[in-house]
Amino acid sequence: MCMFYNVNLGVVKENPATCKGVIEIMKYLNRYTPRDVEGTPWPIICHGDQLSVERMIECRIAMTSSALPVDRLEGLIPRPQNFHKRIVLLQV
Repeated sequence: MCMFYNVNLGVVKENPATCKGVIEIMKYLNRYTPRDVEGTPWPIICHGDQLSVERMIECRIAMTSSALPVDRLEGLIPRPQNFHKRIVLLQV
């Protein structure tokens, strides 16, 4: 049985232009990822523009030496949203 919940995430007051800020944002979002019995997060897609996805990937690489999967931010899979490409196609 699959259940969906709406969660108001609020405003995260971190700088998304720095690696430290992106790590804190990803840690905040990672608290809401579903987990299995052992506490390992299930991967969910985290959309963003190309620059945000690059920063998320760099921060995941920076956290690879952590011991726990939660600390390695394994619950969030960065993917580009392609919104900008669609807008450009609509303008043409």
